[in-house]
Amino acid sequence: MQATRRRAAVSVFSDLLDEAALTEALWLQHETMRGENVSDIIAFVDAVAQRNLLDVASVKRLYNSFYKALRESSDRLPLDPWPAMQAARAAARPPAPPAPALVPVPVAAAAAAAVAPVINPVAVALAAAQAAAPVQSQVPEEPPVIFGALMRAIVDEVYRHHREALDEVRKDALQRLEECMAAPAVRQQFRSGWSRALQHDWQLPGTHADLAELTRVVYLALGDAFGRAGADHVLKRGLDVAEAVPEAAVFSPRRLLATIKGLRI
Repeated sequence: MQATRRRAAVSVFSDLLDEAALTEALWLQHETMRGENVSDIIAFVDAVAQRNLLDVASVKRLYNSFYKALRESSDRLPLDPWPAMQAARAAARPPAPPAPALVPVPVAAAAAAAVAPVINPVAVALAAAQAAAPVQSQVPEEPPVIFGALMRAIVDEVYRHHREALDEVRKDALQRLEECMAAPAVRQQFRSGWSRALQHDWQLPGTHADLAELTRVVYLALGDAFGRAGADHVLKRGLDVAEAVPEAAVFSPRRLLATIKGLRI
């Protein structure tokens, strides 16, 4: 059934995701999806949708399409992507350290080795390298940096031109935070940031999807305070600042606007 799940996922997601995102979704499925019940399907589709910011209409359509694909005859599904998934992961894996040079063993030492535990020097070297290696974050650094630049510019703009309104924006943003889809830990850090909004760097360690949700919260709070036109103006000024940050060459600030409907800036 794992092969069927992979083939079904390729058939329904390949039109919506690029190759790298599709491979990531397939590994997510391999590691988390344990059945074909409706709850399993919904959980998997929701996880992929959140990572790739798919719209609500697409998500609802994917529930049905994926359910049907899992029950489709084998000859109507794409080939199993398992070899390609393994190749992609192998290509992304760093090379193993070279094995230590072999040293001739004296006869006496060889005799002692006959009764001593056998130690694989390559395994020891690998374990030491893994223990010394820094833990890599699962969150790319560019989205938090861009979000930080955007938020600092927005807070500064409001404070300089509408100082009395900054507290209103803070209250509205925190009120709207309760309906936000960002991860709880990121929401808590966003809430804490408002206690020192002018000094905070606002580089919250969230995913692209988390930070897009928080950008929507801030935009709606700006709309409460200044109306749609005013919110657009403040957001546009913030985008101009964020687009000047070097990380914007890798992660466009406009990707943080993905969850804001009807935006025309």
